[in-house]
Amino acid sequence: MAEQQLLANYDPTEADLYDFAVGRPLEEKIDRAIRLIQFYEKDALKLSDDGFYLAFSGGKDSCVIKELCRMAGVKFASWYNLTTLDPPELVRFIKDEHPDVKWNRPAKPLLQRMVDKSNGPPTRLARWCCEEYKEQGGMGTLKIVGVRGPESQRRKALWREFQPHRKAGAILCPIVYWTDDDVWTFIRSRNLPYCSLYDEGFLRLGCILCPLAGPSAQKDQCERWPNYERMWRRAFDKFWDKWHGVPTQRGGRRWFEDFGSAQGLWDWWISGKANDGEGRDCQQIWMDY
Repeated sequence: MAEQQLLANYDPTEADLYDFAVGRPLEEKIDRAIRLIQFYEKDALKLSDDGFYLAFSGGKDSCVIKELCRMAGVKFASWYNLTTLDPPELVRFIKDEHPDVKWNRPAKPLLQRMVDKSNGPPTRLARWCCEEYKEQGGMGTLKIVGVRGPESQRRKALWREFQPHRKAGAILCPIVYWTDDDVWTFIRSRNLPYCSLYDEGFLRLGCILCPLAGPSAQKDQCERWPNYERMWRRAFDKFWDKWHGVPTQRGGRRWFEDFGSAQGLWDWWISGKANDGEGRDCQQIWMDY
């Protein structure tokens, strides 16, 4: 009786509800994801004749949401945003295993964009690259993405199964409460192909030398893809030559001048400080833009 009264008066917090959702058995999560996708199909078709816009990165989570859409029997089109800094193994995987995926190709390579614009290389606090190269496409549609809360505290705080979006009409996140174990169990139980880089120990398959991967991963990637390291370093040199000594629109000194040279800027960026903001006021990047 006392336990029933305690439960009757219990008001779960957001954290409690999140933990409950993450802790459900995988079969329940699969069933819920399929029903969720089916429920919103009519809304997706109202926004686009293609149905859902499935944002496909080629990573393990994208493979899962694509298979869930297939299992749900809904209409959808899969789109891959080429950044021009994608791992070659990932690009080959998409071409070989997912030939139906459509490609969004940028107007110019990402490193050329970095040189042309004054706000400099990407950092955690200046993620212009994601907005321009990873998130374009699907505007005004019902977009399906493979975002998962357990990946980071930021994603846990920001993402839910369904939410409006300022650019896309709305976003559906059918695996937002799935863990890494859920994803791999699903992939293996259905014998889904996945990019070989995972078997080599890669945990994420983002752009080569993305600062958000951290300095250790950047170092490993320099060794794995030395040509990409050379491309990045040439871009740093070109950026420095173009913008060093050029005042901001307000007539001020640009945020990167304190590094003294393209080499100094590179050393800071590759050290991991561009990821955590240490050593410079990275908010100044946006003020200079």
